[in-house]
Amino acid sequence: MVAKVKLVQGIRPGTVAFHVSFGHFAYGSRDITVDGKVIKGDPRRGKGTHFNPVMRVDPVLKNVGLQDITGGSICFYDTRVKVVKA
Repeated sequence: MVAKVKLVQGIRPGTVAFHVSFGHFAYGSRDITVDGKVIKGDPRRGKGTHFNPVMRVDPVLKNVGLQDITGGSICFYDTRVKVVKA
């Protein structure tokens, strides 16, 4: 995967953080019609990177993200990644 990253202070060295947007992405990137009026989208809003393909996969099911047994959501805190300059 190739994505744009931003190095910032305040995140522990060796740690990667990303915004997950509550499962939504690309809001406002396409034109929509409301009451017969076209509201123009901004294509730049749809150019981000979706990080689900990076998430750790369930070792048994193989095609879904590994789940946190306590909270029931995907294991955001257990995935290891390697970041290299493209």
